[in-house]
Amino acid sequence: MCGIIGYVGSRPAKEIIYSGLQRLEYRGYDSVGIATLGKKIKIIKAVGPTNKLDLDLVDATATTGIGHTRWSTHGKPTETNAHPHSYGLITLVHNGIIDNYQELKEKIGQPKLKSQTDSEVLAALIDHYYNSKNNLIEAIRLAISDARGTLGIAVITKDHPNQIVVARRGSPIVIGVGDKQNFVASDSSAIVDHTSKVIYLRDDQIGLITPNSVELFDMKLNSQEVSIETLDNNSELLDKGQYSSFLEKEIFEQPTSLGNVMRGRVGSDGSIVLGGPNLSQSEIQSIKRILIIGCGTAYYAGYYARYELEKILGLQVTVEHASEFRYRHGALEPESTLAIFMSQSGETADTLASLREAKRRGLKTMGIINTVGSTIAREVSHGGIYLHAGIESSVASTKAYSSMVVALLMFGAFVAYKQGRDASMTRKIAQELLALPNEVSLALENKSQIDKIARKLSKYDNWFFLGRGTLYPVAQEGSLKLAEVAYINSQALPSGEMKHGPIALVDKKHLSVLLLPEDQLLYKKNLSTLEEIKARGGNVLTISSRPKEKLSDFHLELAYSGEYTNGLIYNVYLQLITLAIATKKSLNIDRPRNLAKSVTVE
Repeated sequence: MCGIIGYVGSRPAKEIIYSGLQRLEYRGYDSVGIATLGKKIKIIKAVGPTNKLDLDLVDATATTGIGHTRWSTHGKPTETNAHPHSYGLITLVHNGIIDNYQELKEKIGQPKLKSQTDSEVLAALIDHYYNSKNNLIEAIRLAISDARGTLGIAVITKDHPNQIVVARRGSPIVIGVGDKQNFVASDSSAIVDHTSKVIYLRDDQIGLITPNSVELFDMKLNSQEVSIETLDNNSELLDKGQYSSFLEKEIFEQPTSLGNVMRGRVGSDGSIVLGGPNLSQSEIQSIKRILIIGCGTAYYAGYYARYELEKILGLQVTVEHASEFRYRHGALEPESTLAIFMSQSGETADTLASLREAKRRGLKTMGIINTVGSTIAREVSHGGIYLHAGIESSVASTKAYSSMVVALLMFGAFVAYKQGRDASMTRKIAQELLALPNEVSLALENKSQIDKIARKLSKYDNWFFLGRGTLYPVAQEGSLKLAEVAYINSQALPSGEMKHGPIALVDKKHLSVLLLPEDQLLYKKNLSTLEEIKARGGNVLTISSRPKEKLSDFHLELAYSGEYTNGLIYNVYLQLITLAIATKKSLNIDRPRNLAKSVTVE
C-alpha cells in the first residue's frame, strides 16, 4: 500500500529517492516525505503526490536517506501524519499497521508525539530502547518484538550517518545491491533502474545496510545467510509511451502478457506442460476439491475459472474471498483439497493470512502470482505458476486478471491430462489459448467504436452488470473496474437474480449492461431479462457475438473466440468502457481515490 525507498552510498540521495517515490505512487499517494542524513537529518513532507515536495529544501549533499509515499490507515492525510517520522534520535518510515499502538503509547508515555499515526509510536518505541541499550539493531529488535501487527520499516539515526536498518513482518522489503551503494524499497519497481541484484527480506528479519555491506539477522540477532537474486529488468514497462495512462497501456499489453504466461507451457501440438506446480502424480490423482482464494480482481479471475475448471475436471471448485476464508470453519479434507492463492503482488495481506491458515489446516497450497520472489510465492507448499505479465503501474489490474484466468485454464487442462481424462479436451483448450492473444488484439481494435458508445453512457450514475455462467464473474470484474476507476455506483448480478429484488432499482436513469452468451439456451434466458428491464423503463447496453436485439438501447458486437476463453473478450470490452468513461470525466485514471495497488494491511 504505502511505498518505501532508501539509499546509502556515495551519490546524492535526493534524486534517487525522489524518482523512487514517483515509481511508488501507485502504492499510496495521499502524502509523501523524504529524510536525508548529512551532518544532520533534514525532513520535508507534503500532502498529495510526489510532485508536491519542494526539492529545493532537501539536502543536496547527503548520501543517505529514506522516503515514503503514504496511503492513510491511522490519521488523515496531513503533513504531520506523513512519513518519515522522527522521535528523539530515530527517524523511520513504516508500512503496515501496529495493532497495539495504543498500548505502546502508554508504555513509553506520549508527551512529544505529534501525529495521529501508529508509525510515530513505533519510532518512539525504538528511541525508548535505543536510549537504554545504545544499540540500534537491539533497539529495533525489542521494539518489533513488542509490536503486534504488520510492519516494513527503514530506520536512520544521526549517530550512524552511513547506515540504514530495515525490518519486516508481513510487509515487503527488498534490498537492492549495488557497487559501493545499496538501496531499500518496498517494491522492486523503485530500484530497477539502479540495480538488478536484490535481497528479499523475510518475516522477522532485520537488515543492516551500509554502502559496502548488507548483514541480516534473525530475532535473536543471529547472523543469517544473504541470498542475492537477479531481478528482471522491466523498467521499460514503467513508461507510458504513446498511451494517455498506464491503465490504457496495460489493457493494450494483454496480447503480450497472455503470450508470456503461455510461453514454454502451451505447445502448438496441443500439449500443456507446467513445471511450476510441485505436485507428484499421486497428489494430482488425489485432488477431489480445488479451493481458489484471492481478493478483488484476483477473486473474480478465480470465479471465472471456477466454471471452466468444474467442467474440465468434474471436481468441486470453490472460490473464497481471502478476507473471509480464515474466519470460516468449513470441513476440508487435507489429503484431497488443493488451495490455490491468487495475487498480482504476492504480498496481499488477507491472501497471505489465508495461505498460512490453509497450511495450518494441512491443505496443499499453490500460488498464481505475478511478482517473482514475493512472500506468497515463497510460502506456498506446492509451488505454482508465475504470470510474467510484467509490472502493473495502474492501481486497477487488467493484464494480471486475464493472465490469472489463462494460468488457471492451463492448470485445469494440465491436471485433466495427468488424471487421464480425455486428451482431446486438453488439445482444445490449448488451441483456444494459443489463439487468444490475437483474438484480444482484434477486440482492442474496436476501441474507437467503444469510445463513442461510452460517451453516451457516461451520463448514467447507476449501473447493473448482468451475466450468466462464466459471464457472471466477467460482469463482476467489469462492475469493479467501473466503480474503482470511474467512481460510478455499480453492482454485478447473475441475470436471473434481477427479478428477485434488484429490479426495484430500475428506472430511466439506470443502465444495465447485459452480457449475452453464445449458448442458445442461455441467450434466450438473457433476452427475458432484457424484456423485464425494458418493461420498467430501464436502459440496456447489450454485448454479444450476435447482432443487436430490437429492445437494446446500445449494442457492442464482438467475435466469438472459443468455449473456454470467450469471456476474456467481453472483459476487454468492459475494460475499454471504463477507460473511456473515466477519460471523459477527466479522472486520475491510474491513481483512483482512496485506493492502493498492493493491499498489505488487513
